[in-house]
Amino acid sequence: MGQGVTGATGLVAVNGVLTHLFADGPTPDKLRQSLPALVVLAVVSVGTALLAAWSTAMSGRLEPQIERAVSTQYYRAVTRVEVAATERPEIQRHLEAGKFGTDSARRMLGLSVGITGVLISIVASAAVLASLHWALLPMLLAIAVPKGWGAVRTARHEYLSRRHWVDHRRAVATLLQYLTMPHAAGEIRAHEAGTLLLRGYEEMSRLMEAEQRRLARAQAHTELVAGAFSGLASLGCYGMLWWLLTSGGLPLAVGGTAVVAIRNSTAGLTSLVRQVNRMYEEMLQFSDTKEATRLAAEHAIPRTGAPLPSSVRAVRVEKVSFTYPGAAEPALTDVSLRV
Repeated sequence: MGQGVTGATGLVAVNGVLTHLFADGPTPDKLRQSLPALVVLAVVSVGTALLAAWSTAMSGRLEPQIERAVSTQYYRAVTRVEVAATERPEIQRHLEAGKFGTDSARRMLGLSVGITGVLISIVASAAVLASLHWALLPMLLAIAVPKGWGAVRTARHEYLSRRHWVDHRRAVATLLQYLTMPHAAGEIRAHEAGTLLLRGYEEMSRLMEAEQRRLARAQAHTELVAGAFSGLASLGCYGMLWWLLTSGGLPLAVGGTAVVAIRNSTAGLTSLVRQVNRMYEEMLQFSDTKEATRLAAEHAIPRTGAPLPSSVRAVRVEKVSFTYPGAAEPALTDVSLRV
C-alpha cells in the first residue's frame, strides 16, 4: 500500500514539475517554481526504495518457513504409503509429480508479494490517468487483457506437457544416476553397460527435445497474437492522447504526465504478466503436491489391528504367494518361512 501511495504521489509531482516548466515566463523562474515538486519526487523515490527493501526482507524471513512446512507435510505423507500402493504406476506418477511442488510454495510467496506490489502500482497509475482524462483508462485495460491471456495460455501448455512427460523424465533420471553411483561402477565398466545406458538416454532425450520444440512454437504463436493485439491497443491509446492534445482537450503538461503514467503502467503490465505466468505455473505444480499428499493419505499403512503379544518367540508364514501389479507370473509361490 505504501508503494502504491508513493507511486501516485510521484506521478502528481511529475505533473507539478511539467506544469511549471511549460508555463509562461523566464526559465529561471520556472525552475525555481518547480523545485518543491522536484524535492517531493526525490523523497518519493527514496521512500519507494526503502519500502521495496523492507518487503523483500520480510518475505525472505517467511519463505523458508513455508517451504519447510510444505516439504515436511508431503514427505511425511509419502513415507507412510503402503509398499503395494507405490508399485502401482498411476499412484507412483502422482507421488513423483508432487515433489516438484514443494519448492513452488516458497516461490509462490515471493511472486504473490511481487504481483500485489505491481497491481497496487498499476491501480495508482490508472487512478492518476483517469483523473487526467477518463478516455485513457479503457485503452490501458485493452493493453493488459491480451498479455494476460497469452501468459495464462503459455503456462497451461507447459504444465500439461510436464504432467504428460513425468514418467519419461523419471526414466531418464534413473538411467543417468547409474552412471555415477559407486556401487554400480564395477558393472558399468566390466560389462560396458554405460554404452547401453547412454544410448537409451540419447533416444529418450531426442523425444523430449521434440516436445520442447513443439512447446516453443506454440509459445511463439501465442506471444505473437498477444503482442499484436496489445500493440494495437497501445497505438490506440497514444492516438487518443494525440487527439486530446491537438483538439485542446488536454494541456501539454498534463499530456506529458499522461505519457509517463502510460509508460509506467505498460512497464508494470509487462512485469505483472511475467509474474502471473510464473505464479500460475507454480500454482499448478503446488496442486500436484496437494494431490499427492491427499493420495498418500488414502493409501497410508493402516493403523488398526490387534496388538502383538508381550513376548514374540517366532514369526511364521506358510504358503505365501505374491504377484506384482501388471506381472504375468507370480514372484513368490507357496513360500513358507519361520523366523
